[in-house]
Amino acid sequence: MKQAAKKIVIADDTLPLRVMLEDLLADAGYEVETVSDGLAAWELIYSQINDIDLLVLDLLMPRMSGFEVLAKLKEQFPQRKFPVLVVSGVFKSEKDILRLKELGANGYLNKTSVVDEILYRVNSFFYDVDAKQRRHPRVLSNLSVDYLLDGNKYSSYTTNLSQDGCFIRTLKPAPEGFKLKLWISVPDREERIFIESKVAWINSFDEMHRSNTLPGMGVNFESLDEKQQETVKEIIAKKLREENLWKSV
Repeated sequence: MKQAAKKIVIADDTLPLRVMLEDLLADAGYEVETVSDGLAAWELIYSQINDIDLLVLDLLMPRMSGFEVLAKLKEQFPQRKFPVLVVSGVFKSEKDILRLKELGANGYLNKTSVVDEILYRVNSFFYDVDAKQRRHPRVLSNLSVDYLLDGNKYSSYTTNLSQDGCFIRTLKPAPEGFKLKLWISVPDREERIFIESKVAWINSFDEMHRSNTLPGMGVNFESLDEKQQETVKEIIAKKLREENLWKSV
């Protein structure tokens, strides 16, 4: 029997962002319901508390703020089962983050985030088995990358990174098992790392196929020397420090 789609409620008063999130997550196979203000969000949550799998919550909304929604959730449903991913372009200071943690938020998403990051963060709430089995942590990381395929050079970017490998966002993935030559740019440095890699898996682009993963390829690193390993560790450590509010309910 096919498993029912996870239900996501999006509460945001910004129409373009709300529509973008709804389209992105629906195309990824989720069931999505949207509301445009805080009071409507609370009424929906109250009536469907046992049917929601994730709440994506804007913090600045009319009639009731996201902070107020979180406070009411904590007060009236302290044992809720679904996580809350807050969205904001304003509240991101350490004081704000601490307040959100105290109110029970589980993740933070900046309104300027790219679709790769949005989908990655949403998926992380539901598909964490692989992450628990990893030897090293995987972080969101948009790094410029070049690679050679069939004698041609392609430019793209990574969407995540670990010491073992990365995912490269591309409509031109190499086949599984392909030995890939990569050049990855290092943030804040005029430096690129050359890495011999191997394609572990691919997700091909198909307009008619809904997938929780965007088109691209997952690659395993095969030739990191000691200096390169330290560089990758530094990038990952920095990203881990930047990732706020990431915990399960």
